[in-house]
Amino acid sequence: MDKLSITEITLDCVPKQPFRSEHGELLFCHSGHIRIYINQHVYELNSGSAVMIFPEQMVLYCEADKQLELTSISFSKEFLHDLFYSFPSDKVSFLREHNCCSFREEDHTLMQHYLELLKLKLADNQNFYHTEQIVLCARMILYEIVEKAERIYSATQPTTACWQLKDRFVSIVEKDIRRFRSVDYYADHLCVTVRHLSKVIKQTMGYSAKQWIDNYAILEMKVALQSATLSVQEVAWMFHFPDPSTFSRYFKKHTRYSPSEYRNAGTTSNLIPSENIISTTCPSALTFDEL
Repeated sequence: MDKLSITEITLDCVPKQPFRSEHGELLFCHSGHIRIYINQHVYELNSGSAVMIFPEQMVLYCEADKQLELTSISFSKEFLHDLFYSFPSDKVSFLREHNCCSFREEDHTLMQHYLELLKLKLADNQNFYHTEQIVLCARMILYEIVEKAERIYSATQPTTACWQLKDRFVSIVEKDIRRFRSVDYYADHLCVTVRHLSKVIKQTMGYSAKQWIDNYAILEMKVALQSATLSVQEVAWMFHFPDPSTFSRYFKKHTRYSPSEYRNAGTTSNLIPSENIISTTCPSALTFDEL
């Protein structure tokens, strides 16, 4: 993708299937309503609210109404790194899990001005300082989001060490989920007890470690089941189940549907519990790829 792009999204542009986000994205809701699932968290976006999606997160858009109008700012992993270079790692971690905020009317108006300024600077590609101005505009918008999160951050109980352990846990789960789904494995890998890991994950993410592992595994399985090139048996092997029957029992235990029922449904609207994902694929109106 381009390093930064802006897209206007209406109901017709909302994706219908969950998958892993390949880039970062800021979504601003101007009107209407939509429910978004991001890595097992549910967010309700209404006029004046915004949410941030990080690369590799699992996303699902659903329950959007006809009045929906969103502005999406999408950016590459490299651009996201540039935006966050001056932020403490624990605050970035916190923002990954508390990445939705609502703006008062006057603040929402200010955000709209920021968005219009960013669009103007994207189009002004003859400017000698085009790159620098784009980065500054995007960073102003990000600071508005981060300021809201920091107000919450200052009142939370988890320590920096807790957030760092959570980050390491999530990173290992994302890497090893196809082979390992036990809390013991991840606790051993992190050199902590199962009890301590479960306590920290519950404190920072709102789920027990086992719930988070199973929910994330189901998300990965749902994405794999969308592939027309993989049979149910191949998906079972991909996740190191001994046979398709064991895979089917695990999947049905957590979703109430067999893998074949989920695949044959052809839509997510009736088969998605509160743990799934998606990314926007509407064509970009403005792009910036010269950073």
